[in-house]
Amino acid sequence: MKTGRIIGLAFSGLAKQKMRTFLMMLGIVIGVATLTVIISLTKGAQHKVMKGIKNFGTNAVMASAGGGRMFGPPDGSTTTLTMADAEAIKASIKGIKHIAPFTMHVAQTVVAGSKNTEAAVFGVTPEFADAWQWYAEKGDFISAEDVSGLSKNCVLGQTVVRELFGDQDPIGETVRLNNTSFTVVGVLTKRGASPHGMDMDNRVVVPLSTAMRRLFNTTAIGMIRLYVDDPDRLDEVTTSVSAILRERHHITPPQEDDFRVTNSMAMAGTIKGVSKTLTTFLLLLASISLVVGGLVIANIMLISVNERKKEIGIRRAFGAKARDIRQQFLGEALIVTLCGGIGGTILGIAISLAIAGIKKMPAVLSWEPFVLAIVFSAAVGIVAGLQPARKAAGLDPVAAIKG
Repeated sequence: MKTGRIIGLAFSGLAKQKMRTFLMMLGIVIGVATLTVIISLTKGAQHKVMKGIKNFGTNAVMASAGGGRMFGPPDGSTTTLTMADAEAIKASIKGIKHIAPFTMHVAQTVVAGSKNTEAAVFGVTPEFADAWQWYAEKGDFISAEDVSGLSKNCVLGQTVVRELFGDQDPIGETVRLNNTSFTVVGVLTKRGASPHGMDMDNRVVVPLSTAMRRLFNTTAIGMIRLYVDDPDRLDEVTTSVSAILRERHHITPPQEDDFRVTNSMAMAGTIKGVSKTLTTFLLLLASISLVVGGLVIANIMLISVNERKKEIGIRRAFGAKARDIRQQFLGEALIVTLCGGIGGTILGIAISLAIAGIKKMPAVLSWEPFVLAIVFSAAVGIVAGLQPARKAAGLDPVAAIKG
């Protein structure tokens, strides 16, 4: 039987039972829509994270005060890193192009006139700009004279500028931190989000000496940023930094480190690993949904075969072969699943865009969901329709006509 004839008969058979056809299609629509949403949002999240890794810096090694495995800023009470640690690292490890010790306190109130906002406050040295490859877009960065003189100059991130000054040029204006007035001498270039989603532009940068003595009354630093000349040496430098800090802090196994050292490639690998595991789990759920949809189709079609015995017997009496009956029922199963796959893809794309708009989450649309929908749908259609098609083709024509 010609393909066009098979498709026509399949559509004709499905059209007679529209509600049943819809129910068969529904499971596939749900499964493929779930698959499409997972792929779109996962790709969007990966794109956002990798953009954050790029913002963090591809040649970067970071040592942070405090133990544990998770990367992030230490709290203000953690005092396990010192300027002497940074100097020892700089003197001992070759290939470090820039090294910048700094301190950081999150959620600090910043006031300008009648406006205020919360931002992270960083105490830095001039090397911070080179170590982060992050410079002033307007005005100046923190200078060596600012650090040596405990000056009250500051540089603002663009989010802080927007919140406190709007479109006004903030250079020369005054902001208050912990009841201490600072003069704005520069505005940082826009950076975007960190790998962990933190707004890197929501910050105020002040001299390290001023932050330690006038703002936070501490002799410790929070982090040490290293910019390595060769990205292939990131793991080597990370290991060396850990060894130096363990020796200086007199840490021996089984004692836990009182610091954390990571690099940009390790962060990317960890985040990719977590994302891959989560994606695999979600894809498994979507696959289960498709399998359930296939079982529903198989059961409904088996019922349909019993109800359509007379139709099958009449077709056989007019010369249709068993192969023609089998192809018709397989065609019906494939049409149901392929239409469900296409409909599920369209629905999944719409849901992905809606979630992206409502939750402000990135969604990346690609060809993969459509291809997977066709492949999965065809596979489910063949498997689900095989037994009903065999049963229909195996009916005795005379017995079938009698019903």
